Amino acid sequence: MDKGQWESEPGIAVRALLEQPIAGMPQREARFRVAQCRKQDFASLLQVHHSVLFADIGATSTLFKWRKDLHARGQLVAEVSAPDPVSWMRILNERGPEILQAFEGHQRARTARRLVRERDNALVNTLHARYGIRLDIPGGYRIVKETDRFLWLQRDRLMSGSGLEHNVIEGVLVHTHPYSSDSTWNVPYLVELRDSVTKAYVNGPDPGSYMIVQRAFDEIDLMPGGYAVDLNGEFAFVMHGLFGMHGAKMGGPFISLSTLDPSGTRIVTAEGFVYAPQFDKRPYMRELEALVFSLRFDEEATP
Repeated sequence: MDKGQWESEPGIAVRALLEQPIAGMPQREARFRVAQCRKQDFASLLQVHHSVLFADIGATSTLFKWRKDLHARGQLVAEVSAPDPVSWMRILNERGPEILQAFEGHQRARTARRLVRERDNALVNTLHARYGIRLDIPGGYRIVKETDRFLWLQRDRLMSGSGLEHNVIEGVLVHTHPYSSDSTWNVPYLVELRDSVTKAYVNGPDPGSYMIVQRAFDEIDLMPGGYAVDLNGEFAFVMHGLFGMHGAKMGGPFISLSTLDPSGTRIVTAEGFVYAPQFDKRPYMRELEALVFSLRFDEEATP
C-alpha cells in the first residue's frame, strides 16, 4: 500500500482492524504492530514478516486470497485486490474477522512451535504423571505450590526497561474440578470457581493477601470476557480478564482455558497470568495463550 493510500481511508481501515485493543489488558495495547510499505519496497528484510496484508488498489478485478509461504517459510499472506478504494475497503470489512482470526491463530501456532522446542521436559512429565495432562511449559518455571487438584508454576525474570531492570512474574495455574452440567460454561460460574481456587492457594506479596478476579473499578465493568473455542476437536471455554490481589497492590492480565477430560467427569483449567507493570503485556500474554492452548490429554486421563 503506498503512502497516500496509507494516510487516507484504506490505511485508516487497516489500522482500525489490526490495531484493535486486546481484550483483558490493564491498558490499551494493539493486537498487532503494523508497518506499511509500498509493493516495490517489499524487499528481503520485510519479506520475512510472518503475517502480511497485501493491498492491491487499482487492480483489474476484485480478489481475496490466502497465500502461505509466499516469500518465507511460515508466512501467511492475505491478498486483497480491488479496482478502487471503496470496493477494496468493502472487501476488507467483509473479511476483517476472518483476517484477524487467521493472523492470531497463525501467531499462536508459531509461538506454540517455539514452546515445543523450549519446553522443560521434567515439568511436562510431572504434569502428565500427576494430572494426566500435557502442557508445553518452557524452561525457567518452578513449582510454587502443588496439591492433588492444583498446581502453581512461576517464572521470575529480570527484564531491562527505561535503563533499569524490573522483575517480571509469569505464572501458570492448573486446577481440576468435578463436572456436573453444561451450566459450567459461563463467565460468572468460572470466575467464582477461579476465585475459590486462588483464595485458597495463590497468596500475594503481603500477609493475608491472595489473588482475585477484578470485576469492576469504580463504575468501570472489568468482568472477564469469555467464549467457546475448539481445542483439538473438543469443546473448551476461554476467559480473558484482569487479576488483582486482595490485601495488596498487584495485578495484571490473565487467560484461562477450561475443558473436559476424556472421561467427561472432570473440568481441567489451565491459566496464564503476568505481572509486568513497567512493560507492555502483549508479548507475555501471546506466549501464555499459546501455552494454555497446548493443553492435551492422553487417551486415558488420570481422574
